[in-house]
Amino acid sequence: NALLSDKEHCQFLGETTVVYWAKDADPEAQDLFKLVLDSPPLDQKAIQDVDLQLKGIFEKMARGDRIIYGTDIDQPFYVLGLAPNAARVSVRFFLRDTVGHMLQNLQAHYERLEIAKAPFEPEYLSLPALLQETVNSNSREKTASPLLAGAVLRAILSGMPYPRALYIGAMLRVRAEQDSPEKHTQKVSRGRAAILKAYLSQTLHHPSDKEVLTVALNEQSTNRAYVLGRLFAVLEKAQLDANRDINTTIKDRYFTAACATPKTAFPTLLRLSMHHISKSEYGYITEQQIAALMDKLEIENDPFPATLALEDQGLFILGYYHQFQARFAKKAPKTKKAKEDV
Repeated sequence: NALLSDKEHCQFLGETTVVYWAKDADPEAQDLFKLVLDSPPLDQKAIQDVDLQLKGIFEKMARGDRIIYGTDIDQPFYVLGLAPNAARVSVRFFLRDTVGHMLQNLQAHYERLEIAKAPFEPEYLSLPALLQETVNSNSREKTASPLLAGAVLRAILSGMPYPRALYIGAMLRVRAEQDSPEKHTQKVSRGRAAILKAYLSQTLHHPSDKEVLTVALNEQSTNRAYVLGRLFAVLEKAQLDANRDINTTIKDRYFTAACATPKTAFPTLLRLSMHHISKSEYGYITEQQIAALMDKLEIENDPFPATLALEDQGLFILGYYHQFQARFAKKAPKTKKAKEDV
């Protein structure tokens, strides 16, 4: 009851109540973890403040500081997850480790999540924001599964693999939802792409898979699932260039099929692209991009598989997301050649 009464260090993840404390009741240590468990701020200034605080913590750790914001990183720290169970209270999880080890695991988690994003988006995705990416925006219940919330927090702080349910939850939302300009939601949002990247970075070990689990676009990769995702993004861009006022794109109609069963979708999409390119002012540029990606797929060697495994579908989505974000990336300024002396 004493822990629950401390509202500054008692957070709620769905139906799970999380309380945390240092062995010597150090309030600074508790404040460090409040940054992780607190709901994401709404205004830009607050987002920047949280980003700066977390960045400062990780920079001190990189320097090997033993005291961070007045907290000894070697002191024991405890995280307790409680959930209601009829007239009783259930212990969902109970984690015990040093402040330093938990912060190291947290830093590794944020590194796995790092992915290309818009300038106004936060540098670090909080746990509540991450879990929200698995919630159906049209459902009455707007919180993530309490079992999932506890499992993800336990995985992050202990350095264990993420639960597969997190990956499946993000995949389901990508498949089921459509882009909604009114709600400012995206089928393949930054959070969902980050979840897929983080999960796959722990589960995939083949070099061709690892090379695409990058922050931004890998243009050299020939990973088939990844290239197919990139190709879909280029085909969508061709349609948008031909008709900028269109409300429903090929993503709304064909994305799920192209991701799961490429052989059924891509022949149709490529035929449509010829029509779109002919109507576009700069269609020849898109045509060159399509040709370059088709070369990577080795068109003579069955480029469109009948099905993609679930992990490959995640790579497809990452390829799409990276290619989409590359549209907005700032291009490096061209350097002028030095004039030769006559």
